[in-house]
Amino acid sequence: MIDTVLFDFVNTIAFLTPHKEHILTKYCEENNLEVISRLDILRCYAELDGEMPYSSVTIKKDSEKRKFYNEYNRKLFKKLGIQGHEKFYDFYHSTEKEWALDNNVHEVFNYLKEKQVRIGILSNFDDNLENILLKLNILNMLDFVVVSAKVGLEKPSVEFYNYAKTRYNIDTNSAIYIGDSYELDYAPSTESGFVSFLIDRDDVIEQKVRKIKNLNDLKREVDNAA
Repeated sequence: MIDTVLFDFVNTIAFLTPHKEHILTKYCEENNLEVISRLDILRCYAELDGEMPYSSVTIKKDSEKRKFYNEYNRKLFKKLGIQGHEKFYDFYHSTEKEWALDNNVHEVFNYLKEKQVRIGILSNFDDNLENILLKLNILNMLDFVVVSAKVGLEKPSVEFYNYAKTRYNIDTNSAIYIGDSYELDYAPSTESGFVSFLIDRDDVIEQKVRKIKNLNDLKREVDNAA
C-alpha cells in the first residue's frame, strides 16, 4: 500500500515556459547557427544536467551563476556540435519566462488525495520555491516541501533523500519517488531505498530503469502497489 508519493519539481511536474529547447532553437535561428532537432537538444540537456548539476546551496551570487552557466553552455554547445555559446546566457535570461504545471498535475494530485496518499516535493531549488508553488495553486495540496537551499543538502546526495525520510517519517516500502534525471533523481533515491520512476515523456533517457511516459501513469503504479 502506497501512503506517500514524492515528486521532483523542475521538468517533472512543472516547466519554465517557453521551454529551454525552444529558447535555444530561437537563439540558433537568430544567430544563423545550425538548428538542432528538439529531441537532440533534450538528450544533450539531460546528459549535461547529470554531469554538471546546478547548486542552489553553493551558488549564491549572480556572478557565480553567470560563471557556472557560461561553462554549462560551452559544454552544451560542444555536445550539440555548434559554436556561439558566448551570448546564450544573456539571450536566455532576457527571454521572459514563467512557470507552468504539467497538464496532468491537478488530476494526479486529486487522485492521490482521494487515496489519502501524502504528497511531497523534493527539489534542488532556491528558497523561492514555495512562493512559486503558491502561484501555481498547488501548495495547499502538498503535505511537505523539501528545498535544497533551505536544508543545506541537495541532489545527487543520498543524504538529501535520507533527510526527507527522517524529517517526514517516510517508510520507503510504502513510498514512490518520481523525477526526470537518472543521476540526480533515480540513482540516489533508489540508493536511499525508494521505489523510484523516471518520467521520460520524449524517450530520451537511455538508462534501463523504471519509467513512466506521463504523470497519469503514476495512478497505475499506485494501484498496482495496493
